[in-house]
Amino acid sequence: MSVDLSVLPEKIRTKVENLAQYIEFERIIEKGGNGYVLVGNNTVLRRQVAVKFYYWGNGDHAEPALLARLECDNVLKVHHAESIDAEDAFFMTPFCEHGDLDDAMATRKFGPVEAVEVITQVAAGVSYLHGKSYLHRDLKPSNVFCVGGNHFVIGDFGSVVAQNDQGYAETKTRHSLLYRPPEELAEHRSYKQGDVYQLGLVLFQLLGGKLPYEEAEWLNTKELTKYRALDGVERQLFATAIIEKKIAKGKIADLSTLPCWVPSNLVSVVRRCAQTNREKRFESAAALIAKLNNMRGDLPNWWIGDYPILHRDRKKIRVVEVGDRYVIEKMVNGANAWRTERQLKPLSLEEAIQMAEGL
Repeated sequence: MSVDLSVLPEKIRTKVENLAQYIEFERIIEKGGNGYVLVGNNTVLRRQVAVKFYYWGNGDHAEPALLARLECDNVLKVHHAESIDAEDAFFMTPFCEHGDLDDAMATRKFGPVEAVEVITQVAAGVSYLHGKSYLHRDLKPSNVFCVGGNHFVIGDFGSVVAQNDQGYAETKTRHSLLYRPPEELAEHRSYKQGDVYQLGLVLFQLLGGKLPYEEAEWLNTKELTKYRALDGVERQLFATAIIEKKIAKGKIADLSTLPCWVPSNLVSVVRRCAQTNREKRFESAAALIAKLNNMRGDLPNWWIGDYPILHRDRKKIRVVEVGDRYVIEKMVNGANAWRTERQLKPLSLEEAIQMAEGL
């Protein structure tokens, strides 16, 4: 085994050494967060696997062995899961060589139709979990994996909890701060609408909304000065308190950062998902899916590359920046060249998008 296990706690290291009888571990990756993730070749399954070790809190999270029973096209298959002791557990899934949604968003931009297609797949996985009385609690781009083509699935089950008969779960452990719903901060309870909140934030990011991952980017000039004067844990606690206040006030998803090709009805969906009052959100992932499916056919099919290009049945329309102005060009089926719409003289990108959609 070529992996340096010295970074692992003793009890996890012991378990890894045991698993190494049939898994040839190749590396430890840091991206998993909230635990340790190892990647290796499973000689029994004859495929690469990822093994995530996490704190499960003796029942605060879902029973690990139950995770292996999940069977859904939009939920990453759990090959095996078990607890190590009263505090730690692990689960084993296929390793997704195509990366996660963060990787995808780093290399391309998603238009409205593409973004809805991805979030609908993710929401379908969430709806399945809810049907099994589970809450995911940690929906974010780095926990959504591409398994080939444009097929995305939910992974990382280290924060999954079982909801009680009253429809919520008492939660002591925390997960990714930026995606933490307001009610979980205030009540230490998780609800289905908390997953809907996180789906809304992921959709916001897919559409091009800005959600900085660096904590310092959430601070104003005065706060940043104080932040830099602190060290270690004190610095982190200071930033965390400020971000938590923004969550409570509903100021995490700044809708003004969405690109102008995102239609207003889709902005409204994000706004509803991200409501601070959970009762004002979609009541379930299934309700969100229904809303998106109803509006899907009316969404402008913008493809975002070097230029925003609007795809229609018999033509394409693109907006090109030329110096300090914008030009609208059209290509009709059968033609092999773009034709400038000279009668249209937009004064801004937003006006150009509106004109293009009116052609």
